[in-house]
Amino acid sequence: MKYALAVLPLMAILMVGSGFAFAESYEIKIPSGASDENFPYFWSQKDTGETSGIITIFPGDTITWSNADTAFHTITSINPTGERTPTPDDENGLFDSGFFTAGKSFTHQFDELGDFYYYCTLHPWMNGVVHVVLDPGSVKSIDGIASGYTDDGLGFEVKYFLDAHLAPAVHVNPDEKTLTFTLTGESNNEHLTITLPKELIDNPTSVWVDGNMVEFESDSTISGNTATQLVIPLDNTSREVKIMGSKVIPEFGGIALLVLTISIISVIIFSKKTSLIALR
Repeated sequence: MKYALAVLPLMAILMVGSGFAFAESYEIKIPSGASDENFPYFWSQKDTGETSGIITIFPGDTITWSNADTAFHTITSINPTGERTPTPDDENGLFDSGFFTAGKSFTHQFDELGDFYYYCTLHPWMNGVVHVVLDPGSVKSIDGIASGYTDDGLGFEVKYFLDAHLAPAVHVNPDEKTLTFTLTGESNNEHLTITLPKELIDNPTSVWVDGNMVEFESDSTISGNTATQLVIPLDNTSREVKIMGSKVIPEFGGIALLVLTISIISVIIFSKKTSLIALR
């Protein structure tokens, strides 16, 4: 058993996931025949087909091991040397499914960072490891910002890099010349990197995080000088980011202004016609 674990590959399949606020669930199937030591593989990840029993996830994610074999199996945590951990389901995140039969499953949520080795106590050649790593973040986007203020009604797309998510509802205040973004969960990143179209907000001059003004980095040459990229400091308690510019998209777009003008002219013409009829 110790030898089997020692030769486990160190590589892992990086699966798309998220932090606590957007935890993912993964399934590893125990295939029919896994109880035979000579079977070609003992695990099968539902999403990727990976058969090593090795998986990389983020804190808060859950894994479900489902038994598609005809034999009993267990999912039992062990230390890297292959020795069984003495206290399953303790505060250190160790686990033991106990025996579960064909068609049954065992689910465990991983909240702590680290490498969690496991095996089947009945079939010790069946072993694997769960790597729980810090989510480095990914590029995400919000579509349709200020859609009510644009002529086409589509609004603007804002891209950002963060391990958490920004709420899709962004408060646009043309009078204050501000955009306000809300974090929907806790972030472990130290910065929010966000790219803002200049047609949406031009020349960002001030940034507040949870009501406190902060220093930030700015690059106005993004996307052929059509966008500004800001790097804004955060901590894991940050929830609101307000950005002020020299101009935020006006309340009325060109078409809306044209419609308003036509409406005013129509009212004036109608009023004049009414006056002429009254004089007759």
